[in-house]
Amino acid sequence: MPVPEDQRFKFFVFVIESPSAVDLYHRRSEGNIIQQAVNLNQIPCAVVTAINLESFEASLKIGLTEAMRAHPNLIPMIHISAHGYQDGIQLSSGEIITWANLRQLLAPINTALNNNLLLCLSCCEGYSGTRMAMHLEDDGYPFYAVVANSNKPLWSDTAVAYSTFYHLVAKGELLVDAVAAMRVASGNETFWIESAEQSRQGYIDHINGTNVAGAQEELEEKNEQETPENLEKMRKLSSGVEAL
Repeated sequence: MPVPEDQRFKFFVFVIESPSAVDLYHRRSEGNIIQQAVNLNQIPCAVVTAINLESFEASLKIGLTEAMRAHPNLIPMIHISAHGYQDGIQLSSGEIITWANLRQLLAPINTALNNNLLLCLSCCEGYSGTRMAMHLEDDGYPFYAVVANSNKPLWSDTAVAYSTFYHLVAKGELLVDAVAAMRVASGNETFWIESAEQSRQGYIDHINGTNVAGAQEELEEKNEQETPENLEKMRKLSSGVEAL
């Protein structure tokens, strides 16, 4: 059931697009599609193109604040459209932004927004971006939640899915329900939403479930399978004594 209109949070969408050579050739722009879709709901949208690392950083540090100034009292949703893979995103220039690097850029923004940053990663394997919250140190989260795909969606899948998502959020649907609708509208079942708190807790639970003592015994047993000569050489090397 949608949230009553007077209780819905007010937002605008800030799209950072780093198109591939193929996208540029075919003049495809996800940012333009998102902008047209959300404008139908009278939701403001700012679109910037970041072809390299310098312009990407500028978009988050300067472009975002300028967009917030243009749309006062609206919470920004950051939408990143770029090539993605398990370890991060790749820009038009070929430069890589690892999840660790992106975490450093997003953390101050999320802190300033009182942990209310919703991040949409429109890229292949964008769900891997949940790694940004998988830190044991308690130094704050880089986002409140991330909406992304865990596989390699078609360009058309992401355009339809995120247009649907923003449309339904604007109408007061709960985030989880809007993501469920993304799957239906796009015909792609691998769109997900996960909060930073869920990601970190899952990481902690995973670590705590590791049997360190058992792992040590297993590794020692494997070492004993080495020939006595090779094992002795490795022990001398480890102790700093030159093996003859």
